Amino acid sequence: MRIWLIGADTAGIAALHQLQKNPDIQVIVSDSVARPKAVEQRVISQVDYIESVTPLNINQLARRIRPDLILLDRSAIQRAFSRLSEGFTFAESIQNEIAAASEIPCIVL
Repeated sequence: MRIWLIGADTAGIAALHQLQKNPDIQVIVSDSVARPKAVEQRVISQVDYIESVTPLNINQLARRIRPDLILLDRSAIQRAFSRLSEGFTFAESIQNEIAAASEIPCIVL
């Protein structure tokens, strides 16, 4: 099984720890920054793709990555928008739009 993890922050790290228990699961990690928490804490050595995922480009990126399932790290998206006024509310609406726009099953962590 191929899983695309979008965001490698707090929730992504918890998911990675569990997914790494099964060698039959291939996890592809993308984040909008090169050194998210999962890299800093050495859970993974690097992200596979440095991408900003939006409702407009998720399916294009998914066609390239070809996952069976998408996991969306809520904490990583909130990190990206935390500097904006009402950033958490905006981040929540963006992640809901990403999940709704995705042609692949998408779970928000």
